[in-house]
Amino acid sequence: MLTYVNEGSYLEDKMRRIALRILLAIGGLLMFFRFGGPALIFGATGPGPFGNRWLEKGMTATLLLDADLRFFGAMMLGLGVIFFWAMWRIEALGSIIYILACAVGLGAAARIYARVTYGNPGTAGTIPIVIEVTIPILLILLRYFVGKDAKTVK
Repeated sequence: MLTYVNEGSYLEDKMRRIALRILLAIGGLLMFFRFGGPALIFGATGPGPFGNRWLEKGMTATLLLDADLRFFGAMMLGLGVIFFWAMWRIEALGSIIYILACAVGLGAAARIYARVTYGNPGTAGTIPIVIEVTIPILLILLRYFVGKDAKTVK
């Protein structure tokens, strides 16, 4: 049980925890609805995230690409579950939260590289870059402060 010196430090810690849980929930929801669901259900040939297709009209995906995308969709759903699990175990899963944040940041770097190398992917590829750059920074900072506060308050 944490004990607090004053009411202000208690409220700060509570707000940090709420913000961290909200970010983890956003990450989990993105894994379910933006990535995992469309990839698992439709593969490379159907409508992609938010109705934006992964392939242009008239182009066909190889069976391997379609199968791999469905597999990655299932993996994204699993990551979404981990994001939701971490919401309620912030102290115990601190290292996991850092790993998830770094993985999202690495994904953002890969998207930025693809954008610079191959061109603009449109709105469905630009908005995730903003989200995927912001979420890891906030997750790392909030988890650090929540962990630091938990150590100093005990």
